[in-house]
Amino acid sequence: MKKFLCILASVVLLLGTIKTDIADALSFTPTLKDKISSEAVVLYNIDTTSVVYEKNPDKQMNPVQLVQIMTAVIVLENVTDLNQKYECPVEIYDEFTRYSDTYPAEQFPYNEVTLCDLDAGDAVTVKELLYAMMLSSSCEAAGTLAYHVGDGSVEKFVEMMNQKAKEIGAVNTKFTNPHGLYDENQYTTASDMMTITEYAMTVPGFIEIASANTYKIPSSDTLSVEINLSNRNLMMNADSEYYYPNAKGIKTGSSGQSGRCLVTKASKDGQSYIIVLMSSPLGLDNDESYTNLKDATALFDWAFDKIKHTTILQSTEEIQTVKVNYAVGRKSINLRPAEDVQCMWESTLNTASIDTSDITYLYKELNAPIKAGDKIATLTLRYSGDVIDTVDLVAYSDVERSIFKYSSEIINSYFKSASFKNALRIACALSVLYIILVLYVANKRMKKRREKRLAQSRKR
Repeated sequence: MKKFLCILASVVLLLGTIKTDIADALSFTPTLKDKISSEAVVLYNIDTTSVVYEKNPDKQMNPVQLVQIMTAVIVLENVTDLNQKYECPVEIYDEFTRYSDTYPAEQFPYNEVTLCDLDAGDAVTVKELLYAMMLSSSCEAAGTLAYHVGDGSVEKFVEMMNQKAKEIGAVNTKFTNPHGLYDENQYTTASDMMTITEYAMTVPGFIEIASANTYKIPSSDTLSVEINLSNRNLMMNADSEYYYPNAKGIKTGSSGQSGRCLVTKASKDGQSYIIVLMSSPLGLDNDESYTNLKDATALFDWAFDKIKHTTILQSTEEIQTVKVNYAVGRKSINLRPAEDVQCMWESTLNTASIDTSDITYLYKELNAPIKAGDKIATLTLRYSGDVIDTVDLVAYSDVERSIFKYSSEIINSYFKSASFKNALRIACALSVLYIILVLYVANKRMKKRREKRLAQSRKR
């Protein structure tokens, strides 16, 4: 019995060490009036760090000027004095000339080099260059920053960009330049772009710059003209038909090959979202409609109206009833979630449609005694086949052990065990040997008596 109890205790200790993993968040299908035109989309709730909608999140896309988000990250992490001045090097303007020759505007609309009127030799502060880049997609600002932070080598700066992308988990991204002008070898995904943006928002100074509406670079002894900058995200412009009061920053971009792209943030009623939209149609026949901004507005409205932080499973809910051995006055016990399960949930969907049948038990048989709250199983919650979350299932109440039931089972188990059968075989064998020995001794005695009687008869 001691051996049996030791084995039982070891099993209980082993089960107590098992841990569960948290599954990926659930992505919903929005009910919208118009179809989402962007090729790749990720809509991310900042507060719960969960994706609520995605479309082709891992499809390889050209990032155009969204590249400048990573450029800003590298600069902010490597420059301690943002008030130091950098001179715009002539080398970067040579690159822009070559690019314009390769993609002439009359043949490649939307492929122009975006500039903010900084000339070669002009010197402005790092902060001013960052504002010029993030608000107006200034290629000369991006090139100047890369040239100086890369110690005179834009290529070295691009290596820093790629290294940082790998460090933060954007492993499906490759940068070839710091400004985002079209290059067929430069690529990312909407998911990676969300990873980069989420990281960028943790870098001191980034949000302040990326979410500014306007910024003025004053004239100075190193800059002959004043430069007024406005954020190219029209969702921030109160005079635009695309104005969205809750939108802030972060980056726009476009090219003839890549369509319109956008990364922006919006907050309302205590909820905050980031959205990445890539390769939205540019429009035909001089149609200047910003399909990416329409997509962003529709998805933000849907999320703020329909997606709520909801308790989808309560800790008091009885999920399953399981058989328990050796219990006093009962044969089963109820299981409940260890804690409330909450997530972002589409309010038009019924939580009763969540599948709660995927239960993994931590044992083959459950034996008393059991304490309320003891972990018994894990439950994987699913909706339409997608995993929502994984939660521990625990005992709803205490279960006492019946000494009579337990002892009877131990005795019955022993009589059915191989040990008992082996003991019985040995006992039978010993009994046979004993009988043989007794017969042998008796036979010997009888033989001696006969011999004694025979000897006595001869003497007479």
